[in-house]
Amino acid sequence: MKKKLLQARLNKGLSQEELADLIGISQSNYSRREKGLKKISNIEWVKIAKCLDVAKEEVYESDNLNTIETNDSLKAESFVIPKFIIEHIEMLTQKNKQLEEKLKKYEL
Repeated sequence: MKKKLLQARLNKGLSQEELADLIGISQSNYSRREKGLKKISNIEWVKIAKCLDVAKEEVYESDNLNTIETNDSLKAESFVIPKFIIEHIEMLTQKNKQLEEKLKKYEL
């Protein structure tokens, strides 16, 4: 959570949606940034500070996304491929082999 950013936004009387519009992103993307779930680029920090009429240093907080990245990689490792997709891949592999054999007949 970006507490300094949240406080500055509230002090300015802006909703997440209003600030998001001012910096050119969607409210949901802004929300992920304010919650600390997505990195805020330097350019975004500058835009945010300008919209809030504060120095960047007054709202800036570093990103600590290591735990989030680890969790995302764990999710990717535990992804299950649906059975129908595996069956379709096997069927395509068989058809490919059949076509390769037919093609060999036409090679010189």
